[in-house]
Amino acid sequence: MTPDTEAAAQQADAFMAGKRKADDVAFILGQVLKAMGITVGDRDSWPQLRGRASLAGEPYVYLGTVPLPTAQKLANALVHAESVRRVEA
Repeated sequence: MTPDTEAAAQQADAFMAGKRKADDVAFILGQVLKAMGITVGDRDSWPQLRGRASLAGEPYVYLGTVPLPTAQKLANALVHAESVRRVEA
């Protein structure tokens, strides 16, 4: 292998590893949302949720556009969880 092809192969490996991590996180987030009664893929609930990665392999999750009622539901759940955490601490 030449140095150029070896570097390209390493970059592709890093990208795929990052993509796998991001897909795993997106799947877990989708399961959590499902437990909350939020359907991923439903236009009125949560249209898009995708695992992505940069060319350098940095994983991230694309959340898409979240409808306001869904965002309010998540915000309320987070505020409730934080208040419970503070009471128990």
